[in-house]
Amino acid sequence: MTRLVFAHYFGGSARSWVPLVHALTNYDCKAPDVPGFGGTPAPTVPSLDAYADWLIATAGSDPWVAIGHSMGGKIALAAAARQPPKLTALILLAASPPTPEPISDRDRAAMLDAFGNRRLARAQLARTGSLLPPAMLKVAIDDELRVAEPVWRWWLETGSCDDISAATAGIDLPVLVVAGDRDESMDPGVAPAITRRLRRAELCVIADAGHLLPLERPRAVADLIAAFV
Repeated sequence: MTRLVFAHYFGGSARSWVPLVHALTNYDCKAPDVPGFGGTPAPTVPSLDAYADWLIATAGSDPWVAIGHSMGGKIALAAAARQPPKLTALILLAASPPTPEPISDRDRAAMLDAFGNRRLARAQLARTGSLLPPAMLKVAIDDELRVAEPVWRWWLETGSCDDISAATAGIDLPVLVVAGDRDESMDPGVAPAITRRLRRAELCVIADAGHLLPLERPRAVADLIAAFV
């Protein structure tokens, strides 16, 4: 059985995959915390290379599909650029692009200031998670407050700005790019641009969905994954 290996969004944790994994009962799913998130220790030196190594090691020796959400999408792209022999496909959910993510200086500064601050985290997620029910929004806020400071600053100051487009140009795998039509966190041009950059990519837009696709629309996302895999 092909394994599905998940990398979650910036500020999230393994808990962000729970509704989606519950909808994928016929699949072997591995959805751990990305190191430095969910209360786990941060890598000694956070980098896309280190996280690509981690994702490939997490997959193990069986055939696998990488599924990355937002920041996790960029990690999945970095892993796929290594051309690991058992990786069979790539699924990108509201993904950060291989080029520098278009974050304004104002938003970047606001997110840096929000570290460890529940009030500011709640205000930030009021936009990112505006379509979440209250219980899930609380989980998202709690997860954001468990991020290790080194990886928080690494992603905002370095990781999201990295340009790995030259390395990812060689990806020759089936790729499903999924976006929500109400995503207020990712520029609407990002998903089509990712699709154009990857030679075997297809784009699917989910109606009435925002940035936190696995939490907002787990059944719709699960159906897309099942059809694609």
